[in-house]
Amino acid sequence: MSSTKVDYAVTSGNVQVIGCSNGNPSTGQEDTENPENKLDKHDRTKCYWWNPRMDSESLEQQFHESNGRLVRGSIHEAVIFWTFFFLLYSVYFFSLAGSSTIDQWLPGALWSITLALIYLTVYFIPSCKSYKHRPLLHQNIVLSITLLAPLILTSLTSAYYVSVVISAVGSYLFASQVILCIYLLLPVHTPIVLIVTLGHSVIFEVLVSLGTTMVGGASDDAAGVAFRILYHFLIHTIGWCLTIRIRTIDCDIFWKVCRMTRSEQAKCRETSFKNLMIKSVMPLSIADEIFSNENENENEENQEQNTDDGRLFRSFIMKQMDDVSILYADIVGFTQMSSNKTAAELVGLLNDLFGRFDQLCEITGCEKISTLGDCYYCVAGCPQPRPDHAICCVEMGLGMIEAIKDFCLANNTSVNMRVGVHTGRVMCGIIGTKRYKFDVFSNDVSLANGMEQYGVPGRIHVTEATLKCLQDRFVVEDSNLSERSEPFEEKAGKTYFIVSPATEATTDGVTSSQAETVTGNGTTTSDGHLAPDRNSATPCSDDEMTSSHVGLTNQQQQTPLLTEHVTSAAAGESKDAASVPPSPKPTPVIGRASAGDGSPAPGRYSTASTRSNGGGGASSYKQQNNPNDLKQDQLMEYLGQCVTPLTRPGPGILTRIRDDDDQKFLDTIKDEKMFKDSYRYYSDINPVSMNFKDPFLEQSYKVLGDEVEHETGAVPTHSKRTHFIQDSATVLLLTVSLFVACFLQMTSGDDKPSAWVTILVIVVIIHIVVILYLFQTRHSPPPPRVKERGRSVDRKNPQPIDIDVTVWSFWCRQMIGVIFLITPSLVLLSFISCSPLPLAPPCNSFLLLASLVILICCSFTELDCWIRFALATTLTIVFISIYYAMKSCGTGGLCSGDKRPSSKSFEYVVVFLLLLLFVAFIGRCFELRNRLLFQCKYQILKSDGYMAREKRRVETLLQNFIPPHVRRDMKDQNVYSKTHRKVGVIFGTIVNFNELYDEDYAGGMEFIRILSELISDFDDLLDQPEFNLIDKVKTIGTTMMMASGLNIDNERSEEEARSHLKQLMGFCISMQDVVDSFNKDLLNFQLVLRIGFNHGEVTAGVIGTTKRLYDIWGDTVNTASRMDSTGVPGRVQVSEESKKVLELDYNFQHIGAKIVKGKGRMETYLLVRDDEDSRVIIPNPCANYEPF
Repeated sequence: MSSTKVDYAVTSGNVQVIGCSNGNPSTGQEDTENPENKLDKHDRTKCYWWNPRMDSESLEQQFHESNGRLVRGSIHEAVIFWTFFFLLYSVYFFSLAGSSTIDQWLPGALWSITLALIYLTVYFIPSCKSYKHRPLLHQNIVLSITLLAPLILTSLTSAYYVSVVISAVGSYLFASQVILCIYLLLPVHTPIVLIVTLGHSVIFEVLVSLGTTMVGGASDDAAGVAFRILYHFLIHTIGWCLTIRIRTIDCDIFWKVCRMTRSEQAKCRETSFKNLMIKSVMPLSIADEIFSNENENENEENQEQNTDDGRLFRSFIMKQMDDVSILYADIVGFTQMSSNKTAAELVGLLNDLFGRFDQLCEITGCEKISTLGDCYYCVAGCPQPRPDHAICCVEMGLGMIEAIKDFCLANNTSVNMRVGVHTGRVMCGIIGTKRYKFDVFSNDVSLANGMEQYGVPGRIHVTEATLKCLQDRFVVEDSNLSERSEPFEEKAGKTYFIVSPATEATTDGVTSSQAETVTGNGTTTSDGHLAPDRNSATPCSDDEMTSSHVGLTNQQQQTPLLTEHVTSAAAGESKDAASVPPSPKPTPVIGRASAGDGSPAPGRYSTASTRSNGGGGASSYKQQNNPNDLKQDQLMEYLGQCVTPLTRPGPGILTRIRDDDDQKFLDTIKDEKMFKDSYRYYSDINPVSMNFKDPFLEQSYKVLGDEVEHETGAVPTHSKRTHFIQDSATVLLLTVSLFVACFLQMTSGDDKPSAWVTILVIVVIIHIVVILYLFQTRHSPPPPRVKERGRSVDRKNPQPIDIDVTVWSFWCRQMIGVIFLITPSLVLLSFISCSPLPLAPPCNSFLLLASLVILICCSFTELDCWIRFALATTLTIVFISIYYAMKSCGTGGLCSGDKRPSSKSFEYVVVFLLLLLFVAFIGRCFELRNRLLFQCKYQILKSDGYMAREKRRVETLLQNFIPPHVRRDMKDQNVYSKTHRKVGVIFGTIVNFNELYDEDYAGGMEFIRILSELISDFDDLLDQPEFNLIDKVKTIGTTMMMASGLNIDNERSEEEARSHLKQLMGFCISMQDVVDSFNKDLLNFQLVLRIGFNHGEVTAGVIGTTKRLYDIWGDTVNTASRMDSTGVPGRVQVSEESKKVLELDYNFQHIGAKIVKGKGRMETYLLVRDDEDSRVIIPNPCANYEPF
C-alpha cells in the first residue's frame, strides 16, 4: 500500500472517502489508479462465443431488466420498418391490378394491409396498463413474438407460392430480413435463436421445393442446391455475428452503466471527502479560491499564454473583513512544566491539550488559525461572517479554561490559561506558495495578542469593542489594565474580564452556579448564557449525551484511522459499508461533566457524543452502524482496495455468497437516477441524425473515442479495436463465400476463370495483410487528441505522425471499413462480362448475390451508420443500374432470360429499396449502442478525472501542512513525534515591515500583497535542486521558519549533517539576495531581512485534531529564534556551535556575548559574505512616506 494514499486519512479525522482515478499525485511516486477503473479488468461478462451473458444470476436478471429498454427501442423501430414495408408492398400489389389477374395481386395486397394494421397495433401495446405491470423481459418476449410470428408465417407462405404472388428474389430477400430480425430482436439465449432461424431456413427451402414442383418448375441441379445452401450460410453467418455482437455490446453497456453510476456515487463522496479534508486544514472558501486560481493557471497554459503576461503579482488570496473577533490564549507555566519533560513527552502533552482546544473550536464555531509553541489562537466571524462572533470567542475561552483544569487533573500538573479577545477588522487569507496556511493580519490582530500578554491567568481579557458585541450575555468586571501596563492601556483603551460561571457573579438574578452549560442546540439557557453549537445540524437530547468530558486522554478521544484491512471474512461487511452513506462522526458538544454520581457537575465543559436510541444501547449501535467501520471501509476504498464484489474476478463457479454480494451491489445503484436515466438515450442523442446533441460530445466521439476507451480500461475482448478486427475477419470470410457462390452460378466452360481467381487472391491478400497489421497494433496507444473543451493543441511542438497510432483514429477506421465492404462487390462485378446471350448469368442469382453484398454491410458493426447507409445506397444504385441498363450485352441485357412480365420488374426496385431501409435499421441499432457505450465510458472517465484532479489538489494542499515523509511515518498512529539529532533551523524576519504597513491605504491589503510576494520568492528558492534538503516549517506574520536535515537517510553521518547545514547557510544568502532584488522594485523603501541560525537536536511532530500542522520544538528552535530576535538587521547571526561546523566553508565575525532569554550569556557570530562590504542598508524615510 502506498504511503501517500494513507496520508489522506491521517489528517482528516472522521472522513468519508472513496476510490480515486488515473494519474499520480503531485509527488509522482505512487500509482493511484481508481479501483472503479479496475472493474473492467475483471470482466463480469461470460464471453462464450455462442451465448454472451452476465456471469451471475443477479447481474443477469438486472441486465435483462435494464437492457430491456434498449431491446424495446429496437423492437419499436423494427415495427415501424415492417409497417412501412407492408404498406409499400400493398401499394406495389395494387399497382399490378391493371396488368395481372386478381389472384396474383389481391391476396398479397390484402395480407400486406392486414400486417401493416397489426404492426400499428403492436406499436401501441406497451402503452396498455395491463401490460406495464409485467417484468420488462417478459414484455419484450411477448412483443418480439407478436412481431416475429406474422413475419415467419408470411415468409414461409411466400416460399410456397414463390413466383406466383411474389418473385423468387423478393421471397428470398424477405426471408433473409426475417432471419436477421430474429437474430437481433428475439430476447432469449442465442442457442434458442439459432434453432429458430435454422428451422426457418430448412422449412423455407422445403416449401420452396414443394411450391416449385406444384407449378411444374424444374428442380435445381447440384450447383443450384449448393448455391441455396451457401446463400443461407451467408445469411446465418451475418445474423450470428450480429446477434453475438449486439449482445456483447449490450452486456458491456450494462456493465458500464453500473460502473458509471458507481463512479458518480464515488464522485459525490469525493466531494464530501474533499470538503472534510480541506476543512481539517483550512476553510473551504479559501480552498475554493486556491483551486479556482489553479484552474485559471491551467487554462492559461492550455491556451499557450505567456506566463509573463504583464501581471505584477502572483495570485493573491486575501480579503478584508470587519466584525471579527480574535482570541489568543497562552499556557501559563508551560515552560516550567516542560523543563523536566523530554521533547517527545512535550509533544504528547501539547497534542492532548490542543486536541481538546480543537474540539472546542468545532463546537463553538471558531476557526482555528494556528499554534505558536504553547500559544493557541483562533477567530470567529472569519472567513464566514456571523453576528455572534464575539460570543463564540468568549465561549471558546471559557471552554479552554475548563479544559486545562481537566488537563491538569489528568496529567498531575499545574498550568493555566491566559486568554485575550479583541474585535475589529482583519485581512484573512494566505501568503506564500509553500507550507502556507490560513492566517489573519491587521493591527487588531496584534492588539488581540497584546490582550493575552497583559491578561491574567484563568481569566478572559476582552476589549470594549468585544464587550459591545456580547449583547449583555456575560457579566464583566474592570480588568485594571493600568496596573499592569499603562502604555498598552493607552493603545487598547478600557478592558474587562469576563466573569466566569464558577465565580459569584450573577446574570438576571440567577447565580452562575445555577447556570446551565453550553449544549449542542444553540439555545440560550435559563441564566442568560448562550448555549450555541455552531456546527451541529440537530440538537442533542439529554438521553443522547454521555458524560465523558474534555479530560479524556488522547487514546480515548481518537481511534486509529489506519489499521490493516481484513479482506477475508470481513469482506462482505466492508462491501456493504462502502456502498451505504457513511454516518457522521458523533459531534462533540459542550455539556456538564459527570460529578461521579451521574449528576452533572456545574461549570465543567465536556464533550459528548450521540448514541443510538434503540434498545441495544451502545453495543447495538456499534453493531448496526459503527461509524469507525464505515470509515475504515471507505478509507480502504480510497486507498486503492475496492471493497465491493466487483473487483473479484471469480474462480469460474459462482457461489451463493458472491451472488448475494452482486445483489447487494445492485441494490446500491439500481435506484439511482443516473442508473435509470442512462437508458433514456434520446435525451442526449438525436433520434434522427443519431448524433449527440452536445457538439463537444459529438466531436469527442469521433476524435477521442479510442482514447476514452483506452483510459477507461476496456476488456480486450470487448474493445472497439477487437471488434474492428473481428468485423474485418468476418467480411473476409463472407467475401470468400460469396466468391464460391458466384462461381457456382456464373461460370461457363468458355470463360476463363483466371481473372476471377486473380481478383480473389488480391482481395484475400489485402484483407489478410491489413487484418494482421491491425492485430499487431491493437495495443498501440490511442491517437493524439486534437481538441478538447477549453483546450488547444500545442502547435509549437507538434508530435510526429505514428502510423501505428493513426491507423486507429476514427476516420481511418471508417476508411478501412469502407474498403473492406467494397471488396465483395468487386468480386461479384468481376463475374459480369459482356458475353453473348447464352453465356449471360441468371438474373435471380445475380440479384440475390447483389443483395448479399448489401447485407454484408450490416456485418461491419464498427462502421458509422450514415457511412454504412451511404455505401449501401451506392451499391444498390450500381446493382439496379446494372440490372436495368446493360443493353449493350447480348440482345436483351443482362437478365434477358427472365420470363417475368415487364409490369412486375418494378418489384426489384421495391425489394432493394426496402433492403436499403433494413440496412439503415440495423445500422441505427448498432450506432445507438456504440454511442451509448461511448457516453458511459466518457462519463466514467469524466468522473475519474474529476476524482483524480480533486485528489491531486488535496494532495498538493496537504503537502503545505504535513510533508510526505512525515505522513508515511504517521500511517498507524495519530500522534507523530520524532527526534532528529542534527537539524539546522533558521528564523528570518522582515524587521521593518511594520514601518511599511499602513491600514489607512486600502486597509493595508496592498502591503500584505507585497509581503506575500516576497515570501513567495523565498518559497521559489525551495524548488531549486541545491536546496533539496531544506523544508519550510511555517510562516509567522513577517517571520519565516526553515529547517534542514529533517528528511535525510543517515542522521548520524557527520558529513551529511555538515552538508545540509552548508545548504541551509547557502539558503540564507539566497534569501538576502532575493530581498536585495525585491527592494529594487519598491519605491523609496528598503525591506530589511534579519536571520537567526542554529542547529542541534529537535523534535518534530504533528499535533491537534483539526488544522493539524507540522512543527518542530526544542532548545535548538528556541535558540534559533533568539538568534533572530537579538540579531543585526540585514545580517545572519549564528550560535557558536553552528559557527564551528561551518567555519571551514564560510567566514564569520565575532560580536561578543549577548544575554539571551532562557540561555543567559551566549557567544554569537555574524556571517560575513564575500560581498559584505558592498551591501549597504539604506535608511527608510520616516515621515510623509507614500509607497504607492
